[in-house]
Amino acid sequence: MDAFSVCLDALSLVGQAVTHLLFVLRLTGKRRKLWYFAGYLSLLCAIELGFRRFVPGGGVLPVGAGILALYGMVRFALGKRRSASWLAAVLAFYVSQLSFGIVNSVESVFFAPFVGSPLLYPLLLAALAGGFALCAGCYAAVLRLLSLEEDQPPPRMGLLLFPGLFSLAAELYILRTSYSFPASSLPPEEAGRHGALLFLQIMGLAALLCTLYAYRRLVQGFQAQAALQALEERGRRRGRISPRPRPAMSGRGPSATTLRAICPF
Repeated sequence: MDAFSVCLDALSLVGQAVTHLLFVLRLTGKRRKLWYFAGYLSLLCAIELGFRRFVPGGGVLPVGAGILALYGMVRFALGKRRSASWLAAVLAFYVSQLSFGIVNSVESVFFAPFVGSPLLYPLLLAALAGGFALCAGCYAAVLRLLSLEEDQPPPRMGLLLFPGLFSLAAELYILRTSYSFPASSLPPEEAGRHGALLFLQIMGLAALLCTLYAYRRLVQGFQAQAALQALEERGRRRGRISPRPRPAMSGRGPSATTLRAICPF
C-alpha cells in the first residue's frame, strides 16, 4: 500500500500541475510553453517533499505555499498584474480543492466495504480520475464567466478575491478535519455527516458560480456606463467646436425697399 500511495501522490501532483496551469493560461489568454509546466511541477514537488521532511503534519501550509508558487508563475512568468495573479491562483486552488472534497465525500460513503479488498486500488484510481474530471468541468464553468485576458484587469477584483479566500479557508478546514482514509465500516451517523458535507460543498460550488455571474454583470454595467460617459463627452466636445449655422438665404432676389436703401438715386 505504501508504494501505491506514493504512485497515487505522484499522479495527483502531476495532475494538479497540469490542470492549474491550463486553467490560468486559459484565464489569462497566454500561450502554453513546456517550461511553464516543468517549472511549476518542480515547485510543487519541492513544496511537497520539503513539508513532508521538515514540517510533517503541516496542515494547510503546503496549500498556502502552492498558492504562492502559482501566484509567482502568473505574476512573473505570464506577466499579469498583481491583483489578477492573486485571483487566478486562489481560484485555481479553490476549485481543485472543492472538486476533490466532493470526491472525498463520495469515497467516505461508498468505499468502506472495499477496504482490504484488491478492488480498492482501481476504485481509488477511478476516484482520482473523477476528481480531475470534475475539476476540469468546474474550470470550464469558471472560464465562461470570467476572463483576465485584457491588459486592463476587470474593476473591483476585491469583490472576488476576498470571498474566494474565505471559501478556500472553509474548504481546507473541511478537508483537514473531516476526511481520512476510508474505514472498513461506516456508522450511519458518519454516513449522514459525509452526506451533509457533500451537500455543503456542492452549495459552495453553486455559490462560486453565482458570485462570478453577478460579478460579470457588474463589470458589464461598469463598461456600459463608461461607454455612455465617453459618448456624452464626445457630444459635448463636438458642440463646443462646431461652427454656428448660418441663416438660410432665400432664393428670391433683394426687394425694392432694400435696393432703394442701398442706392437712393
